[in-house]
Amino acid sequence: METAFNSGVANFTHEVIGVIGGCGVAAAIELLHLIEKKLVLEYGCTDDSQEPEMLLYQATQAPNRIAYASGISSVSFAPYFINAAKMLKNSGATFGCIPCNTAHCVIDQIEKESSLPFINLIDQTIEYITKVYPVARKIGILCSDGTVHAKIYEQSVGKKSANLTIIYPTSELQKSVSAGICAVKSGLQYQNLREAERYFIDSMDELISVGVDLIILGCTEIPLAVTADTYKNVPLINTLSVLADACIERCRC
Repeated sequence: METAFNSGVANFTHEVIGVIGGCGVAAAIELLHLIEKKLVLEYGCTDDSQEPEMLLYQATQAPNRIAYASGISSVSFAPYFINAAKMLKNSGATFGCIPCNTAHCVIDQIEKESSLPFINLIDQTIEYITKVYPVARKIGILCSDGTVHAKIYEQSVGKKSANLTIIYPTSELQKSVSAGICAVKSGLQYQNLREAERYFIDSMDELISVGVDLIILGCTEIPLAVTADTYKNVPLINTLSVLADACIERCRC
């Protein structure tokens, strides 16, 4: 007789997920929570043993990745992340992911030098948009200064040959986005979610005013403050959720 613990749920146990977090800490924890939530609510997992194993390394002591990606600092965080990836691999991880958009400016280097395959959050987001919103052309994005400067999303659009234009807030409103990211990192989302969200509202309004088809929450801290799926009927793309889906799909047998 089939029990609740073997009721035809897909097998998610043949991979071990290695997560390099600490960028920020809360975003990494939220990724694990999203994976667990999706496995239970969307895939019907009812027992711990049905879920994949996961390893989390909170890389809190790495050099500042936003300063490096922005060109403010010449000290790369890549060696620290490469070492973290090697430790995850040696501990049994079969693939890795980084719940940080900005860190993907060196994702190819991390993957190559650690010999651990990684899910590319940026590429996964662009693929998601082209599949779910095939008529979208003007893509707004809220992200860190490092992601803006390194043109990470433009590079991914080029690789995917996607007919998309990436649009950022004005430089003045970008300051508010950056302040909001810092506010979320400081724990404001735990103290006053509405106050944390306020930092991003004007930028979303501006992006909508220039006709964007959707807005990418392109820093994994932002969905901790902006929790809705849409804003004024414009879809909001939660990159943490996209990454969670990609990790689950990688683990499916």
